[in-house]
Amino acid sequence: MAYDANQNGKETYAKNVLDSYAKDWKIFMDTCSILHFAADKFWMNIIPLLRQYQSKVIIPLRSIEELQKHEANTGKPELAENAKKCLKILNQLINAGFVEIRGEQGDNFADNVFQVVFTKFRMTHKLLLITQDNDLAKDIIALNSNKSVRANPVHVKRINQYGFLSNFTWNTENTKSDSSKKNNRPSNEEELDEDEVFQICKSVTTLDDSRLAVSHIPTENEIVYTSRGPIKLESKVAAGGEGIIYTTNTPYVAKIYKKENNTKRKYEKIKLMLSKEIECEGVCYPVAALYNSNKEFVGYMMPKAKGKELQKSIFIKPLFLKNFPNWKKRDTVELCITILEKIKYLHDRNIVMGDINPANILVVSPKEVYFVDTDSYQVENFPCPVGTNNYTAPEIQRKHFSDFLRTMGNENFAVATLLFMIMLPGKPPYSQQGGEDPINNIIKMDFSYPFGESSNKKTPDGPWRYIWSHLTYDLKKAFYNTFRKGGDYSTENTRLTVDEWLPIFTYYLELLDSGKFGKQDKMSEELFPTRHKKNPKVVYTTCKLCGNEVPENQCQNGICRDCLNKGEVYRCKKCGKEILYTNYQKYVKNAKRFNVCPECFEYGNKVRIRQNCVDCGRQFEITNNQYDFYTSKGFDIPKRCKSCRDAKKNRSYSSSGGYSSQTTRHTSASNNTGSSGNNGSFCFISTVVCEYFGKKDDCVELNTLRAYRDNWLRHQPGGQQLIAEYYNNAPLIVSKLRMSANYATYCQYLWDNYLQPCLMFIESKQFESCKKLYIDMYQYLQTVLS
Repeated sequence: MAYDANQNGKETYAKNVLDSYAKDWKIFMDTCSILHFAADKFWMNIIPLLRQYQSKVIIPLRSIEELQKHEANTGKPELAENAKKCLKILNQLINAGFVEIRGEQGDNFADNVFQVVFTKFRMTHKLLLITQDNDLAKDIIALNSNKSVRANPVHVKRINQYGFLSNFTWNTENTKSDSSKKNNRPSNEEELDEDEVFQICKSVTTLDDSRLAVSHIPTENEIVYTSRGPIKLESKVAAGGEGIIYTTNTPYVAKIYKKENNTKRKYEKIKLMLSKEIECEGVCYPVAALYNSNKEFVGYMMPKAKGKELQKSIFIKPLFLKNFPNWKKRDTVELCITILEKIKYLHDRNIVMGDINPANILVVSPKEVYFVDTDSYQVENFPCPVGTNNYTAPEIQRKHFSDFLRTMGNENFAVATLLFMIMLPGKPPYSQQGGEDPINNIIKMDFSYPFGESSNKKTPDGPWRYIWSHLTYDLKKAFYNTFRKGGDYSTENTRLTVDEWLPIFTYYLELLDSGKFGKQDKMSEELFPTRHKKNPKVVYTTCKLCGNEVPENQCQNGICRDCLNKGEVYRCKKCGKEILYTNYQKYVKNAKRFNVCPECFEYGNKVRIRQNCVDCGRQFEITNNQYDFYTSKGFDIPKRCKSCRDAKKNRSYSSSGGYSSQTTRHTSASNNTGSSGNNGSFCFISTVVCEYFGKKDDCVELNTLRAYRDNWLRHQPGGQQLIAEYYNNAPLIVSKLRMSANYATYCQYLWDNYLQPCLMFIESKQFESCKKLYIDMYQYLQTVLS
């Protein structure tokens, strides 16, 4: 098995390019390239050539001033330290004669300096600008559009991770091409070098996937080989299903495949991946194939990664707050931009990630991210053989990933899902109340977050609806139309690309950093807001209990609805069950705590004994509460009804105006059906709902219902019996309603679906319809609160 000579060829070509520029060109360098992480390698590569040809790298005075400004930036200590180091290196290079500073005090930004200098001197010199700034590079390259025969070509390069020079993605000029060829291309055409772009294939490779015959799998402290020479495997970093990662005696790490995973197809795929110039900071892409001492393929080398797994940090709230305690919403937005830029780099080269798995994305900061497990990416006709359900598009759910090639449309669904789960940390877009399994939800595209008036009313409980409300309009629109069936971007061919997501997030970051977004609602800058986004047309107040700002019309006595439904938990004195004493009962109703739970209350009021009174012969009842009271005191169970017992007590007072026994009996019996005098005796269903909405006991709605009861319902056949039954059972229903965790939801539902329609029926004199609907409400509550 021959060594792969690809890396040697690339390095030789890169050195030749640098040699050509050092020999014949005037080289200018921008601030961002001076600060680049591989700038040290660049100086090491170019200094021998500068010495050989007695040339210098020219840096504008304005760039030095920018570095000095960065050095003094206390708000960004990492940038300040880097700028300090770069100034020290530049001073040494100036003294050694390898760098020359040109310019005057008062020059505009370095970008403008380059424009002026290159326009003026391209007539007499071949000029090269080294910059990482995409916009500046385009402006300088545009000077080549001037077709003056006297003008020399202008080139722009960027420093790559190896300290050599590379083209920008849209710039195809190189030292071997002349300006006339470049000028023949349309000015708006963006291309990459041929050696950076993979082909787009339609069918999976037919290459045999059998195991390679490998005599020995190297391990710690053993030697492996690249085309450049030996590499020592040092300590084990991690182990996975396919292989083991080792540190090496180089800046790179090595992935050594397990014998059962080392196949011919894998080897050919790694060779194909290495055939292109792929380098993107943070993307741990293969840089060299590895062989054992018998020249047998065993793995590959790649850049080191660091950081916390997205899955185990950002996606789990306690770990998120622990690992990144100072992050705000702008940091997650910037993280999305960083990730999108790396995915764009891959997509521009026809590399499909396939398995966009948060476990394979490591986060150091919003600007520093690492992609690992890149050997699984789909390249040409080699499919990505793995996938994760949440990130798999509806059209390819339940398919075997090794059997087909993903499209960019499939990939764009995964990208959208990743962005959603960063902005709503860890929450999949199809998670919902009462939903089916995740795969079915994705296939049905039943998205639960609202946009405008559109909603399926299944938004998950908890902070998610608050986070969603604080997103920008553009982002909510993009998510909704991507994940909702029938949305503008919901199909394989219409989904947003990374190029379309980037401006949405870039604008979002601008709004946050400028303070414009927080001006309307400061809570929009937080990761986990505790309420919905403010409506500029609504008056807000601060809840006395939780301190959150809430709509004034959703408060009672200065307390928000959420807090009104919370309260003190204590135990039933009979059975020990937990009871909630709500803040509504405490602060609004000023009600005392119940001693017993609804179940014990219901049990206590149930009839235990029915017997005839020994005096009047009427049947009377003894409840469980009464029975327990008499037996706990050691009393006999009464043989007389309450009327006769009271009459017996009052008989001695009859001469002074006390009631007679007969009068008492008749009065008691006649009051069993209830009357309008019960208004203040109990707090019944309609009264509870009206109280929840802040209506007084003598409000129009309650007086209308009471008049309906006394003036019409009471005089209908069976009306008295219906009212009596209602008064016997309503207190228990009200007690359960108030202690329900869904108290607020029930009150809103009862008002919308029962009480308001009843009032409308009364107003239009449809009394029978009102009676039927009120009975339906009563039965509904018995069912849901049972």
